[in-house]
Amino acid sequence: MSVKHIKWMNFAILQGLRSKGTTGKNPPVGCVIVKNNILLSYGRTGVTGRPHAEEEAINNVVDKKNLIGSSMYVTLEPCAHKNKNGLSCAEQIYKSGIKEVFISCIDPDHRTNKKGINFLRTKEVKVHVNLLNNEALKLYDGFFSRILFNRPFVTLKIACSLDGKIALKNNKSKWITNELSRSYGHFLRSQNDAIMTSSSTILNDNPRMNCRLNGLEKRSPTKIILDRYLKISSGYNIYDTSNKNDIFVYSFMEMKHHLNENKFVKKIKVDKKLNDKDFFDFIFNDLAKKGVNNLLIETGSTINTLLLSLNLVDELVIFRSGNIIGNDGLPFVNNLNFKEINELTNYKISSLKTFEDNTLEIRNLTNKDVTCSQVS
Repeated sequence: MSVKHIKWMNFAILQGLRSKGTTGKNPPVGCVIVKNNILLSYGRTGVTGRPHAEEEAINNVVDKKNLIGSSMYVTLEPCAHKNKNGLSCAEQIYKSGIKEVFISCIDPDHRTNKKGINFLRTKEVKVHVNLLNNEALKLYDGFFSRILFNRPFVTLKIACSLDGKIALKNNKSKWITNELSRSYGHFLRSQNDAIMTSSSTILNDNPRMNCRLNGLEKRSPTKIILDRYLKISSGYNIYDTSNKNDIFVYSFMEMKHHLNENKFVKKIKVDKKLNDKDFFDFIFNDLAKKGVNNLLIETGSTINTLLLSLNLVDELVIFRSGNIIGNDGLPFVNNLNFKEINELTNYKISSLKTFEDNTLEIRNLTNKDVTCSQVS
């Protein structure tokens, strides 16, 4: 594939990344329209999922005659289902006069899967698939997971010392990592649909669990609270509802009279008889039904250990400082009780960044890769 095609698809991927975390249950898509290797227009999926990126890019062209004979670069297969005006993105592309479409990933949603591509080809629009598909896949880890596996893509965030401790023996942890790392952590929140924590973390740290980067405050994720025995009252920071997002509380207990003063709190009762695996499966399936594609988890070693022991973490995001706490510190994971080396879970490194004396490791579970070819 020529350099010019790679250039324009990279631009489309950048547009998609700008909308990640804001599109509701819809996938974040980036789109670029080019004619004679000159940029005509670009678009990305709107807040809550509409308009779609292709529709926005087409609408941004003032003189629609310029679209005739142009090329489109889009990160996900154009949809084959109708919008409120009765047109799918595939139909809008055909009607606009665009002659050629380059696509990164095929949409696994049954309403579109290959239907958008086949429609365009029957209308004699040239279609090329899998352009920079591995690069674009990061946009769709959550969307693909929800559609294919009925669960969000789960990212576990850890902030720890050089030797893997999240707090001192006395539970003090402010601040293990530096300001740059913490800022990137807030950016990470802005790219996830929901953030989950536990009652123990709230009791110990009283976190707000929102995005506090200038200009991105409105992109704070929906809060998910595991409060199995209703230990948390409304006085904690996490119940701040300034961004007007719902807060979901999962508990074994009857919640009829709990937190009734907060209209944004949605209470979900979980069967107390469920084992740990079924408990988390219930929650993840429920969040998928609510349209959560990407779930960020920030909690303590107890929940970390449960999730890791059950192979329920798709991605590890580890912020590591240069400080050494020692063996008396609190580890980010407790005993996993493996007996053989070949039983160990492996997370391969996908990205490494430095923030002054801190490092950020992003690692993905090796046996849970979802490639574009798996949904093609």
